[in-house]
Amino acid sequence: LIEKTYHTMRFSTAVTLLSLVGTSCAFVPVRRLGGVKTTRLNAADAPPLFVDETSINKQVSEYYGKTLETSDDLLTNACCTAGAPPDHIQEAINNIDPTVRAKYYGCGLCLPQYDMEGLHVLDLGCGAGRDVYIASQLVGPSGRVVGIDMTPEQLDVAKDTMGYHEEKFGYSNVEFHQGLLEKLDEIPELEAGSFDLIISNCVINLCEDKAAVLSHCLNLLKPGGELYFSDVYASRRVPQSLQDDQVMWGE
Repeated sequence: LIEKTYHTMRFSTAVTLLSLVGTSCAFVPVRRLGGVKTTRLNAADAPPLFVDETSINKQVSEYYGKTLETSDDLLTNACCTAGAPPDHIQEAINNIDPTVRAKYYGCGLCLPQYDMEGLHVLDLGCGAGRDVYIASQLVGPSGRVVGIDMTPEQLDVAKDTMGYHEEKFGYSNVEFHQGLLEKLDEIPELEAGSFDLIISNCVINLCEDKAAVLSHCLNLLKPGGELYFSDVYASRRVPQSLQDDQVMWGE
């Protein structure tokens, strides 16, 4: 799948999440105020190589839908945007409803550096819609932006502010749908080969079947379409304590 994907469309990523590499030692993140520290383990003590076998969709959805009210409720710095956005992106953010801005939990918005006017864009794991409404301004009234998320509470915020943004921008070119990224083929509004660009901001790492997500992206993109995403990844063995930590899963 990966070889086929790279030959068919270009992936522009902040980091890659696809390879989990076994090494002679492991580093165990520990939650604490002010950041994350690490502890070195011997290879003999390290747990088996981490595999997404446990169903986490419900836990993650409840965490983002019920536990977190705003980004101020985050307990770690595991998923945050390190630097300030470019001026034109900051201007777009300033036009977005404050409620939407307050519910941003991403690690970095990745977008093409070319003119996006008129593009059809799909945002995977759109949450409350911040990145959708940024892209909405970049593609203009002739473009289209679709947001997908599995958490109803987040989508309610995105949908409830559609009128605000239509008045602010002078047009409406967005839509939101609930669904799992591993099952994009079950969302009837998503037509194969209909998107110029797919974006995702720190969400694919939460998916149990990442190969399925990438396969759906390949199916949904037009010929020459692109996938831009930022994310977190594991390059060392992940200890069981971290695999069982619902806060770390969520953040």
